[in-house]
Parts: sequence; structure tokens; C-alpha cells
Amino acid sequence: MRIAIEGFGKSIAKRDNQIVIKEKGKEIDFFLAEDLTQIVIMGKGSITFDALRLLAEKDVDCVAIDWKGTLDYRLSPPDKKNVNYKKEQYFSLSDKRSGILAKRFIKAKIENQKAILGTLAKSRKNNKELIIQKDKLKEQSKRTDKVPDKPVDKIRGQIFGIEGQAAIEYWKGFKEVIDPSFQFYSRSGRYAQDPVNAMLNYGYAIIQGEVWRNIHLAGLDPYCGFLHSDRKGRTSLVFDIMEEFRQQIVDKTVLSLLNKKQVQVDGFKLDGNLVLISDSTRRLLVSSILSKLSSKIQFNGKNMKYSDIILHQARLINKFLEGKEEYTGFSLRW
Repeated sequence: MRIAIEGFGKSIAKRDNQIVIKEKGKEIDFFLAEDLTQIVIMGKGSITFDALRLLAEKDVDCVAIDWKGTLDYRLSPPDKKNVNYKKEQYFSLSDKRSGILAKRFIKAKIENQKAILGTLAKSRKNNKELIIQKDKLKEQSKRTDKVPDKPVDKIRGQIFGIEGQAAIEYWKGFKEVIDPSFQFYSRSGRYAQDPVNAMLNYGYAIIQGEVWRNIHLAGLDPYCGFLHSDRKGRTSLVFDIMEEFRQQIVDKTVLSLLNKKQVQVDGFKLDGNLVLISDSTRRLLVSSILSKLSSKIQFNGKNMKYSDIILHQARLINKFLEGKEEYTGFSLRW
């Protein structure tokens, strides 16, 4: 179970084997620690040492997201995994394994982008632009297959070139189904200047914490990426694996909220040049993303939660690096 705690003046405490949530000293909720997998913190408050110890014992993550939709910090249990996983991860950077993984992350991303535009096209009469963009994404996906199997440092530029062109086509199609009142023109990244980008940023921060948690469980080094190069303080592998899940978990959720008119323009406010999400809209978005992570789909012949599929992909990297299995990126056809 994942829970979200937002607002100011909240505190997290321990009572026996329970995690207790308080507001201004008054208990408002409680959970069995063993039922929790992650706590998403949005706001300011406090947590007791005893609560931290209990969460660590039960392998429960705590992640905090700031008002910009940026993952602020993560508290996690100790790493108990095999160091050989990390060794293979480091060694692979100098051989073709790193390049193969980087290519497959991006191919899966483009396949998911193509699937979403295809689904949108099927449900709309005026779908010419969506079909054009979907077909262009199909071509970009094919281009990834032509990139040679080499160490990632030798082909990273090629891969990012394909990814960049695919992003242009995807967001061009994405824009076609957004109500003009939301003033969404393109993906702007970290500092959102429109409501749609603000929601996307917040959603991506949530799955960033989830991917990081599962990389930890798989025993990999979150700072050692394949597609995303090393940079001080950047969890490059987290961003690598996120490429496969942004569209199906976050983009679909944002589109659903907008198309069902559950989110309105007045659910946002302008602060200088930045757009901020209101408390009620943020609560709706966060609960929707967390529900999506817990929802199940058919994957590899099994009924699996999205969160479990993320862990499966992280463990599949280990198997690929050890030469036990091929790595196939996660993508859906719709």
C-alpha cells in the first residue's frame, strides 16, 4: 500500500507496529507498517525516530515531492543485496551490453508513445494529425534497431537523437487532444508554465520514487545509468527505467483526468512564470497515479501490478547483465 501525506503541520509517529498520522497533535489515521510499501510526503511536518526505525524494518520507503513536482529526497531501508549485481553493472559500461540496454529503453518508450497516439486516434473522428504522428513514431522506433551494438558511450548521441525526434512527434500529437484553455503547446520540462506540464512533472516525480525503490530492491546502483550518463547527484539508472513507464502510468492518467473534465483550469495558479497545482487538484492527481501503480494488467502471461512490473524490469537488467536472459523493454500496444 502507498499512502500520500500532504499539507502542513502533519506528523508521523509509531504505536506498537502501527504508523500513526497526526495533524496538530491529533490522530487522523493509522496503518499497519507491514501493509505499507511507500509513503509520499507533500508538505512540511515531522517524523519520530521510532517511526523511522519501524519503516526501515518493514522495508518502507519515504519520498518527498516539492511544490515544483521535483523529487526532494528519499529515505530507504539498508541495501542488503549482492554486490556482484553492481559489479556487472559497472563492467558493462565498457562493452556492448550498456548500448543494448540504452537502445531498448528508448525503443520501449517510443513504442508506448506510438501506442498512446494510436489509441487516441481510434477514439476520435478528426484523427488525421494523430495518425501522421503515430506513423512517424513507428519510423523512429525502427531507427533504434539500426543503431549498432556498441558500448553506450559510442552510440549515446545517436540514441538521444532518435529519442529527441520521437519526442517532437509525440508531444505534437499529444497537444491535439488537450483543451486549448490549458495552453499546452509542448513539453517544457522541469519548470512548468502551463497546467498540463505541471501535472506531468508531479506524476513523473511520483514514479521516479517508485522506480528508485525497485532499483534498490533489485540490488542495482541507481546512480550508474546506461542511457543517461553519470552526473554528480543524478540517479541516472532511475531515469533510464522511467523511460519505459512515463507514458503508460503518468501520461495516460493525466489525459484521463483532462478528458473526463475532472481537472479544470481554475485548479492551478500562476506564481511568477511558474504554474502551481492547487491542493485539491494535486490530491486528485496523486491518488490517481498511486491507484495506477497498484492497478493490474496482463504482462508476460500474468496479472501484474505496474509497480511489480517495474521491479521485474529492474531484475531483468540483472539477468541480462549476467547473460541469463535477453532484455526486452516494457511496452503496451494500446
